[in-house]
Amino acid sequence: MSEVPPDQSTSRSADVVLSADDCLLYRGALAHPGRLSLTDNLLMFSPRNALDRLVGALDFVIPVDQIIEIAAGGVGHNLDIATDEQNFRFSGRGAMRVHARLVALMVEFEGVESDEPVLFEPGERVLVQGQGDLYMNELMAVRGEITMTDRRFRFMPGVGLERLLWSAAQLDVRLDELLKWEIQGIRRLLLIVMAENEVRIGGALAHDLFEQINALRTGNTHRGTSADDAVLETWKASLRHGLIAHPGKLTISPSVLSFQPTGLLDAIVGVKNFSIPTVEITTICVRGWSDKRLHIKVGHQTHVLSVTEPEKKADELVDLIRSRYARLNRDAGLGRPRYLDCLDWWAKQIQYDDSEQIVVSGLAVEILSRTEMRFGWLLLSRSRMMFLPIGGPATREDPLLFSLDGLYRLDGGPRTPMDQVYLSFNEKPHRFLLAPSEGLVDEFWDQCRAPSRVLPWNAMSPKALSRITGEARFLRISVHGDNVVDMAPAVTVPHTEGVAMMLPGEPGTSIPLETWVTVEIGQAEGIYQFDSQVVRSAPLPIETNLPNPDQLHLLITAFPTELRIYNKRDSYRIPTHMHLRAHSLTETADGGSWMATGDAFECDLLDLSIGGCLLRSLNHFESGQRVTLNLPLMDQWVEIRATCVRSGEPDPDHPGRWYGMEFREL
Repeated sequence: MSEVPPDQSTSRSADVVLSADDCLLYRGALAHPGRLSLTDNLLMFSPRNALDRLVGALDFVIPVDQIIEIAAGGVGHNLDIATDEQNFRFSGRGAMRVHARLVALMVEFEGVESDEPVLFEPGERVLVQGQGDLYMNELMAVRGEITMTDRRFRFMPGVGLERLLWSAAQLDVRLDELLKWEIQGIRRLLLIVMAENEVRIGGALAHDLFEQINALRTGNTHRGTSADDAVLETWKASLRHGLIAHPGKLTISPSVLSFQPTGLLDAIVGVKNFSIPTVEITTICVRGWSDKRLHIKVGHQTHVLSVTEPEKKADELVDLIRSRYARLNRDAGLGRPRYLDCLDWWAKQIQYDDSEQIVVSGLAVEILSRTEMRFGWLLLSRSRMMFLPIGGPATREDPLLFSLDGLYRLDGGPRTPMDQVYLSFNEKPHRFLLAPSEGLVDEFWDQCRAPSRVLPWNAMSPKALSRITGEARFLRISVHGDNVVDMAPAVTVPHTEGVAMMLPGEPGTSIPLETWVTVEIGQAEGIYQFDSQVVRSAPLPIETNLPNPDQLHLLITAFPTELRIYNKRDSYRIPTHMHLRAHSLTETADGGSWMATGDAFECDLLDLSIGGCLLRSLNHFESGQRVTLNLPLMDQWVEIRATCVRSGEPDPDHPGRWYGMEFREL
């Protein structure tokens, strides 16, 4: 998501920015995050990170009148731009947003009809764009895409089924038709009133939308009180010290909660004002039976307050803090990742060092119960998931440390919030609400996978080493979760200093020395992954028999400590405990089909995924043998054919063996 102020301009002061957003630029196999901007005659990209500039990613411009072809779409949200001299690929939701405005500009330039809908008028500027929530009522909201220009406000619900179900939630209204706009309540919902109806918009963009609408409709560009300091509500509250209650008022703003006693006696006996930064709050809970009280914990200190409707107010404070987190994340920009301070506090206790790369991070709320929530960082490395409470060990809170091989995704039901991570570990459920961030939940589950095997590097066999050197289906190199190299096919070679990967460009143009990286090498049977540090960037050996060797170089990483192997089973596993009756299949004489033999056997279903399952049975199966299973899915029994792809050793504690089965005919 992003905001483009009305007066923003590039270094070319005459050019007005029509749309801008963050995306990835692919330069050969290298991916560089940055800012893609569109003016009325130029498409411009500026790298975001100093790391990318060090390896040769520079600002560049593409004259719009030189673009001869545009293609957009696909799972990766790719935007391909072609000119007579060069092709460019951008990727991500931000690229798709700029693409929508570019299509309208190209139609305006060329004066021809487009196969895609033209959503913008000539000269129309996008001011705010990203994801947000449109509230259908007080409790139900639909997530969708928000676009606000200098002329209109547009909301498009979700994608796919969600768009069909909530087609009535589509909104496209001109700004001059708005009768009223204001921010309401602690949830900071934007109320927009039109002639025939009114809507409420929630999410991190709500306040930006309000300020832009206000500036355009009133001409007042002075923002006055900072959005973070604006008072949202004031509650009557009593501060509790044991049996004594000190009446006062609690003032709520996005950045701070402030309590001020109102009783004269309290002022005389020394009850003082206090303020609580919202991002330092560790826990919010409601306790008590007949006299319920709101508890707010900061560090090791807990403030106990008597307020009306404490459960409702606790929920409102949680929403406020999540929104505050989302805004801080969006405005963080470059520099030191925000989770590192919290990680440093906990590093000794959780035995963390820099070699353990964090691939996903997000500020989150752990839902301990209906009336108790605590705040912290949800971090994912290649081997474990961590939830680290805000404030570090001084809060006397316990962190959560889950190994990925024991972690399962749970289904929260049809009304599960889209920012929720719901999982189980050791058969105990855990629920987290992430600060609103585009695609973070999907990214978490994409990365949340346990390896099939972990091999110490110094104990690897020649066969295992042969799978990570030579030709590969693909090669990915990431730095702290961001892919910086993504190429297919690829070549890796053994080297005396470590593992060498053949990359395009001259030495020193890919990844700087001493950078910690995660390397993924894809083969037909799965993915081989390791963490290491870049030690050299060298030319190809002279004896290399390749065309144009001067256009390639070797990126050399030190020998890692271990190799993680991921079999081709990338769907989520659901633990089950079910006894089944199944049948064996045999191949017909012509080898063209399989038929039931009539031989039935019994087995236990241990886990189930979209792509296969794990069985335990007294029957013996060879690799490639097929069976039919009758599985209870939804409200009916479904017959599914499965193929044995691997087996385990006998378990003295359980009769029979386990067998990994793959669903190849779904």
